Parts: sequence; structure tokens; C-alpha cells
Amino acid sequence: MANTHRMLLITTGGTIAGQVAANKQDKSMVRTADEFSSLVEPTVSHLNRKYNIEIEINAHEVCDKDSSDILPEHWVELASVIKEKYDDYDSFVITHGTNTLGYTCAALSFSLANSNKPIILTGSQVSAGLPGSDALTNLDNAMRIAVWPRSPNRLKGVLAVFGSHIITGTRVKKDTEFDYDAFKSFSTGSVGRIGRIIHINEANLTKHLSFLRTALYAEARRAKDLVCDNEFDMRIASLTEFPGMSSDIFKSLVDRNDIRGFILRAFGAGDPCTKHRSVFEYLKGKEIPLVITTQAPNGNSNLEVNEPGKYLKDAGLAIPAYDMSIESQTTKLAWLLAKKHKGELTYSQLCKEMVNNIRGEIDVMWELDEIDRQY
Repeated sequence: MANTHRMLLITTGGTIAGQVAANKQDKSMVRTADEFSSLVEPTVSHLNRKYNIEIEINAHEVCDKDSSDILPEHWVELASVIKEKYDDYDSFVITHGTNTLGYTCAALSFSLANSNKPIILTGSQVSAGLPGSDALTNLDNAMRIAVWPRSPNRLKGVLAVFGSHIITGTRVKKDTEFDYDAFKSFSTGSVGRIGRIIHINEANLTKHLSFLRTALYAEARRAKDLVCDNEFDMRIASLTEFPGMSSDIFKSLVDRNDIRGFILRAFGAGDPCTKHRSVFEYLKGKEIPLVITTQAPNGNSNLEVNEPGKYLKDAGLAIPAYDMSIESQTTKLAWLLAKKHKGELTYSQLCKEMVNNIRGEIDVMWELDEIDRQY
């Protein structure tokens, strides 16, 4: 007798559901959650036969928006739905627009610490029903991963499946507006590739799975054990430095907009202009965390290469982002700021947690000179 695999298909809109400018006058091109369930019937039948299972799909619409309009309140709702329905389903597949897919993946990774079930996000470059659409291919592949009876380690936790890539949630980065392989794993290797077959990078999968069980929590078999911590404080300013940038911007944003945290895309390996030091001291005095990242597309800001960055690190004026993506930096800082606002973290603890690899989002790299390497 075939085992039943219950899957919740959660939709949020986006290109995959027809949320593109060309379809605004043609509502027939906009797909509902229930329509997606029927579109994948051929794949469901194949997977049922292949794995001797009976896939049962239920649909749930969180919203129907272009992903540029996806807000933290939608992250909160997605995590809450998964928590609420956790005992009722074996896997969760979320369809999402591509513009902010990486942010939602990272946000859910921080919100849901220890899922023992797959939470797979996907989308498309071309809407379902249009010529050349990759919508059903990506949705089919997300379902293949969600039900894959791999042994001994199943794929679980938050993952993105898009094009031929399987990516851990905190490393999802949109790479192109044109190609079908629109997303790549930022900085580190992907969990695997999917095409005619599924090929897994065992080392990267092991690392991904290691964050789902720690000394603080085991993998959640039941909803009551699922760690769902889905509050975000978005009082963050994300700035890109340029030569001659005014230091007054920082104080103005704090005084007029109640900004509680900053991300600065500085020069080089995280080397802002030295004229900003006094305002960085002002931020530290007000316990406002400053995360320093790099403008280099594949850079690593460790604040140990050049004097401007090293001064900030030695003085405790800034937090190095290392190889975190801007999506992970932003959602992690917002997630930690919410904890600080609730009194669960001090400023000092927040700074330490930003460089603590809690979901696979950061690989701390040290710059040591040759004499240090000998000891």
C-alpha cells in the first residue's frame, strides 16, 4: 500500500503566477493556488509511481503580489502558516517572485530553526502559460526535491530550487534577469544540481543539515518542537559608500528616522573613508550596530586587510560581514534587532551573533601573516 505524502503548496504571486506587466490586462494569465495544483498532475502521477507514494497537494494563498511588494509581514505570515500546518503536512513548497526570493529564503531560514521537513521555494523567469516558460519545470523540480526519499539524509529545511540549482536558504542570490538559471549560491557551493537526475554535493548538504540540530534544539518532529522566531525590526539603513559621501547622513537617519542599524557597502575589503570615524563612534555610543560589507560582487569584508577596516575592527566600531550576502545581512540584522528591542540581546551580544554562523550564512575568514601561520 502506497504511503501518503501530504504537501502544502503556498503561493505568494510573482512572475510564476503571472504577476508581470504584460499580464495586467489579461487576467486569464494570472494563476491561482488551486490552478497550480492541477497543472502539476502529470508530475504527481509520475512521482507516485516512481516512489510508490500517494501525493496529496493542498493549496494556500498567502498573497498575490509582485515580489518587489513582499514585505516582512509576509515573511511572518509564511513562517506562521508553516508552524500552524506543520503536523498536517510532510513538505511545503512556496512559489515566489524572483526579485526578493533571496530575502524571503533568508528570512525563513532565520525564522524556522529546526525544520525536519522540506521547505522549498521556487519561482520562474517566464510566467506559466507563456511561450518558453520555466514555471512548471521549476515547480516540478521543487516537488521532486520535496518528496525525494533519499537515505540516509533527506533534503529538509529551507532551500531554493530554481533552474538547475538547489541552494541553502541563506545563500540564495539572484544572478541574472535573463537566464533560466537565475539564481546561484552566493560565495559557497550549492547543495546540489537538478536536471534529468538529482546530484547532491554531500559536503554542502551535510553543512546545511548541521544547522537544523544543535545543542539548543533537535530537529522538529512535531509543531510544538518547531522553533519559530519570526519577528524583524526593519529600522535599518542600507547605504553604498562613494568618494565624498557625507558623514551627516548617518546622524540624520538616526535622528529623523529612528534608524536602529546600518549596513554599509564600503570600499575594498570593508574599508570606509577615515573621515567617517567620528560618526561611527557616535553610532557605537548609541548602541546602533554598523555592519560593513564590500562593493566587490564576490568580495569578503573581514576588516583585516587595510588600515581603515582594521581600525574599525580593533576599536569595535563595526561588524565585518565577511561573505554574507546582502539578503542574509539584512534579514539577520533585522532579526537580531528585534531580539535586542525585546531585551533578549544586548548590543554586545548582537554584534557577536552577527558574526556567529547560525544558519550557514557566514564563513568567517581570517587574514594571518606568515609568522602567525607558524603558531
